[in-house]
Amino acid sequence: MSRRRSQRGQTLVESAITLWVFLIFLFAILEFGRAFNIYQVLTNAAREGARLSVAPQPGTSTLPSTTTVTSMVCDFLNSAAIQCGGDDGATVTVNQALVGGPTCPLVNGASPVCTEVDVSAPYQFIFFPFGTITLQTKAAMRNENN
Repeated sequence: MSRRRSQRGQTLVESAITLWVFLIFLFAILEFGRAFNIYQVLTNAAREGARLSVAPQPGTSTLPSTTTVTSMVCDFLNSAAIQCGGDDGATVTVNQALVGGPTCPLVNGASPVCTEVDVSAPYQFIFFPFGTITLQTKAAMRNENN
């Protein structure tokens, strides 16, 4: 009988440890899912900005300005509740003069002109004390008026 009495709290302790580990895994899954969602929005915004910047404006042969592209990318980010600009918001960089290199390779021996849109945003952890990290992505496309 003394053996049973010494094991009374064992189930409670095991449950507390198991619940603690389960909650850590659950919150880690939620945190990773949230970070991946924001990364996907950044990637889609960069792709939409690159797509806009490589096609000439309707009725002309001129490409949109970097200001127009940046504004459209910021509108895309704002629609997903990601702040654009400022000290703690996303930054957008548009480079419309890439020639050759890894992001704009040669096509049939010719050097095309490409546009690269870089988007980065800070990510603040909610459940874990890891501080802030910067999520970065880029999209590059060949200009259509080459």
